[in-house]
Amino acid sequence: MKKYFLAGVLVVCKLAVFSQAAAEQRTVTTTNSTDTATFVKVEVESEFPGGKPGWQKFLEQNLTYPRKAERKKIEGTVILKFIVCTDGTVCDIQAISGPEELRKSAIEAMKKTPNWKPAIQNNRPVKSYKTQPIIYRLQ
Repeated sequence: MKKYFLAGVLVVCKLAVFSQAAAEQRTVTTTNSTDTATFVKVEVESEFPGGKPGWQKFLEQNLTYPRKAERKKIEGTVILKFIVCTDGTVCDIQAISGPEELRKSAIEAMKKTPNWKPAIQNNRPVKSYKTQPIIYRLQ
């Protein structure tokens, strides 16, 4: 089953792994009662520990191809949207596009991620939105 992921994981790593949506916006919303802003565009982006090679290794070890999707030969790209908090934890994970049969697997893998390096704005860590494509391909 891992061989099915290898091609997909390699394609994912060639993409702009840590892309941002709506880069023109600065602050999107306030998310709690203390009015801590969640940023879309920041001075220093949040990053997975180990960068792109670390992300690739994490996906190889934690991403599974759902058997139902494999039997039906379903392939595609799942786009995840999530928040990297000031302490590096990942929260509010959502699959915003992609085949329904693959979304749960992508979300479950993302829930296993270790703490990220948080985004930096004005020399301090801030909460930031991230989008992440995960490509599923059968061979």
